[in-house]
Amino acid sequence: MKRLFLIAVAVVFSFTACTNKPKDDKVVDETKTETTDTTENTSTEENTMEVSKENPIVVDKEAKTISILATVNGKYFDEVTRHMAISESGKIADMALFKTPVTPTDFYNGLLEIGAKAGDNMTAENAATTTTEGSKLNVTLSFGDKKDVDVNEAVLDSNGTPLDIRFSGNMDNSKEFNTGCITCLDSCFVGITSNAAYPLGAVEEQKSVEFKGNKDVLPADGSEVVITYKLAD
Repeated sequence: MKRLFLIAVAVVFSFTACTNKPKDDKVVDETKTETTDTTENTSTEENTMEVSKENPIVVDKEAKTISILATVNGKYFDEVTRHMAISESGKIADMALFKTPVTPTDFYNGLLEIGAKAGDNMTAENAATTTTEGSKLNVTLSFGDKKDVDVNEAVLDSNGTPLDIRFSGNMDNSKEFNTGCITCLDSCFVGITSNAAYPLGAVEEQKSVEFKGNKDVLPADGSEVVITYKLAD
């Protein structure tokens, strides 16, 4: 009887061990799967924040920035221009220091997303006697191993006056005139952003200032740069 009792205990122990083992394995597998899914989600989120040819505009609401891809037009290292950045979809895209695949509409909407407020105070009639209003934007450029280069180092003002880039607005005029202007270097009633330091005509009519790209700072003609606009107020 004692022997039969010991055999019964052994059978019960063996059965219990076998039924518990698959349960332990299942817990380990679930943990492994959960960790893998978290890693993949993080990777996807990071990729959406990188400016590239496939993703030429990135809006960061938390940082209050909008970044766009552009290429350098080396012609304006030596010649004067009043156009800092123009969309390649615009009819005067070759007249700017920087050309971008980003459209004025997408750029305008991106500025609204980060909380910028359009000035919309300029018209063809008052442009020569007023300057643009709208939210102030701090502008930097990144290229190669250089990050966050201040726009005043990259774009030279012959008077040494710092650029005062504002969200001018002008969406209706932008569509009507189809110039593609993203950023103008004097106040403008067409450009989505422009420079409040000077009224329209300061460069081409009054000739009170000249703007050129700084070839000692910017990369060569045709090089890619990322221009970042950060809401200042």
